[in-house]
Amino acid sequence: MILALLVAIAAPAGADPVVASAAPDIDRANAEWATAIRSGDAATMAAPYAEDGLFIGPDGKVVRGRKGVEALYAASLTTRPNIVDATVESAGRVAADHDDVYEWGAAWLQLRAADGKLVRRGGRYLTVWHRYPGHWMITRNIAF
Repeated sequence: MILALLVAIAAPAGADPVVASAAPDIDRANAEWATAIRSGDAATMAAPYAEDGLFIGPDGKVVRGRKGVEALYAASLTTRPNIVDATVESAGRVAADHDDVYEWGAAWLQLRAADGKLVRRGGRYLTVWHRYPGHWMITRNIAF
């Protein structure tokens, strides 16, 4: 079991057909998140979440559902009005089964502080993507 997991993690990203089928939706969501957070578009940031998807924050707080995630992002944008840049660095993906892909990496914001200095905020994440008819959506997202 452990050997199979290590082989799956070490395999090239395009080698697994399940991961390859999820990649376009994951890549699009990551790019749209980075653009949407800069423009303040909470609806676009929450769009990849399933209706019953969960966001688990670094503090352990659980936000349920796409609408809840959208509200969380909208509220957080009011406390971070000086976003200069945002990036999502997907570090790896592995198929858990034929309908679920685990993705991990880090997301970073560059903010302009009140004193004018640039500050970097963010951290690691683990996301579970689930296959729905025609697309992949986030069912669990854990921010560390």
